Amino acid sequence: MTQNTLEHEFATLVADTDLLLWKSYHAAIHHVASPCQLLFPLKSDRTVRVSEQEAKQLFIKRLHTSPFCYSVETPTLRKYSPSKKGERSAMTDLTLYSAGERFLNIEFKAGNTSKHRENRKHISKDIEKLVLEHVDGFWFHILERANGNGIETIWQTIRHELKTVTQSGRQFNTKRITFHCCVLQEAYSVETTLVLNDDAYRPDWLTNLMRPNIDVSRGKLNALHKAEGWIVRSYQPSTDQIEGF
Repeated sequence: MTQNTLEHEFATLVADTDLLLWKSYHAAIHHVASPCQLLFPLKSDRTVRVSEQEAKQLFIKRLHTSPFCYSVETPTLRKYSPSKKGERSAMTDLTLYSAGERFLNIEFKAGNTSKHRENRKHISKDIEKLVLEHVDGFWFHILERANGNGIETIWQTIRHELKTVTQSGRQFNTKRITFHCCVLQEAYSVETTLVLNDDAYRPDWLTNLMRPNIDVSRGKLNALHKAEGWIVRSYQPSTDQIEGF
């Protein structure tokens, strides 16, 4: 397959995963039958448990009808020292392959974060892997709901960690890193792809990239306005239609 065909197949795969997540989550909170076998489980207080595992499993389910092969918990080709006790291979959540070669590394995350260094550790090590491995990277983040500046905080954290790695003096090859955030309750997603090249060494890299304008209140998406360099999607559970912007 050509590169353009593979990229189109992957974009469709991501959009379909978003849709499965939205449908499954809304089935769970409304206590109706799920559209697929995977369920969002209930906690002891009868609220829905959301983790990155739901995104990962639904993504893999969709992979079975795609042209990609995949591996889970894939050993990295480079070595890292996350605890400063010597270098060793790390693990990537999911790796896609085309024609037997690594095509894309994917990391899955869920929940809010903060800008404090201690709370960024689980993000910084995975950003480092996506940047320093030799293939393109994809960050798939899910939020249960859009609380205040949730996406803005996550985006600022991702941006900060990307700049930390690219400007640390370590060498990386030119690649693309995509940030994708899927919000379940309000049923929308935002995505942007960044090119890591010589510009990424500059202190002002990513400074002017603004996220889409999102208007939500009381668990409802009122408006979602696109921004340059971003893809945004939304879903209306009542009409069972996905809308692309």
